[in-house]
Amino acid sequence: MSLITRNASSLVIDRLCDKAGEEDLAVAWLYCDYKAQQEQTIINIMGAILKRLVGSEIPGGIRKAFKEGRRPLLADLMRMLRIAIASLPQVFICIDALDECLPKDLPQLLESLRDIVRESPGTRLYLTGRPHVGEAI
Repeated sequence: MSLITRNASSLVIDRLCDKAGEEDLAVAWLYCDYKAQQEQTIINIMGAILKRLVGSEIPGGIRKAFKEGRRPLLADLMRMLRIAIASLPQVFICIDALDECLPKDLPQLLESLRDIVRESPGTRLYLTGRPHVGEAI
């Protein structure tokens, strides 16, 4: 990823975060890093998005799921994301450098994001990555 692209992504995300302070919208962002690929599993990515969306105001349904004492599965996180997103008028999910995710996780990550957008018309995606990721998208 070039420095120009990284800076452009940061500018877009910063601008969206500024708008979130002024308008009724939420922004969840994640910068992928090839040095942290093993930690950037689909579960951790979706969990990070969820955490950004709920902040410190954790809805009851999400709190209950975590109190059950087990690590959430992707289906659990997707259900929790649906709950969180349903309570928000507009959501932006921004993921920079998708090409730096584990290649085995990318198809499922994109499918999960596609499902979110399909089910939540107020949700927008901002995704960046090298050209070969465009084929997967």
